[in-house]
Amino acid sequence: MKKLTKWMPAVMLVGIILVLLLMPIIALAQDEEEGEKKAPEGGGSGFMDLIKAGSYVGHFIIFLSFVSLALAIEHFVNIKRDKFCPPEIVAELEALIDEGQYEDALALCQANPCFFTNVVGAALSKVEGGFAEMEKAMGEAGESEANKVNQHISYLSLLGSIAPMLGLTGTVTGMISAFSVIKTMQSPPPSMLARGVEEALVTTAEGLFVAMPVLSAYFFFKNKVTALLIEMGMICGEFLDKFKGLEPAK
Repeated sequence: MKKLTKWMPAVMLVGIILVLLLMPIIALAQDEEEGEKKAPEGGGSGFMDLIKAGSYVGHFIIFLSFVSLALAIEHFVNIKRDKFCPPEIVAELEALIDEGQYEDALALCQANPCFFTNVVGAALSKVEGGFAEMEKAMGEAGESEANKVNQHISYLSLLGSIAPMLGLTGTVTGMISAFSVIKTMQSPPPSMLARGVEEALVTTAEGLFVAMPVLSAYFFFKNKVTALLIEMGMICGEFLDKFKGLEPAK
C-alpha cells in the first residue's frame, strides 16, 4: 500500500500528459471521419498536413515538445532520494565520522559528488574552524545546491511559457499571410485564404497542447524537489549535530 501511494503522483502525471497529448489526435481523427463521410472522394487534411500547415513556427513548437519530453524523462530519473542521498554513501560516511576520520570522509565526499556529499563535504572542509564555521559552510553549500536543482527544473517552466507565445506568434503570421492574399488579389479563392487561417489556428493549438503537459510536469517536479530539499536539510543537520561543541583548532 505504501509503494502504491508513493508512485501515485507519478502515475497521475503520466496520465495527465497522455490525455493532453492524445486530445488533439482524437479530435483530428473525428474531423477526418466526418470529412470522409461528407466527401468520400475528396481528400481532407491529414495529421501530417496539419503539421505542415503550422509552418516554421509550428515546427519549432514541435521541436520544443521533444526537448521538454527529454527534460521530463531526465528529471524523472534523477530527481530521487537515492540520487540526492545514496544510502551506501551515507552509511560509509557516518562510520568514518564516528571514527574521527574526517580527511577520509572528505575524500569520500569528493569522490562521490551528489547533493548530500557536496553539502556535507563543504562542512568537513571547515572542520578545523570549529562548529560555527562548519555550520556556515554547510548552509552556503546547501543553498547553492538547492539553487542548482531549482534552476535545472525551471527550464520546463520556461518551455511551457514560451510554447503558447510561439502559438500566438503563429496566429499573427498566419493572419498576416491571409490578409496579404486579400491585399494582392481582388477576389482570392477561399483555398488561398484558408492557408493563412489554418496556419494561425494550428500553431495556436500546438502551443497550448505543448504548454499544458509541460507546465503540469514542472509543478510536479517542483513539489518533489521541495520535499527532497526539506528531507536533505534534516539529514545534513543530523550529521552536523555530531560536531556540536567542536572548538576551532589552535
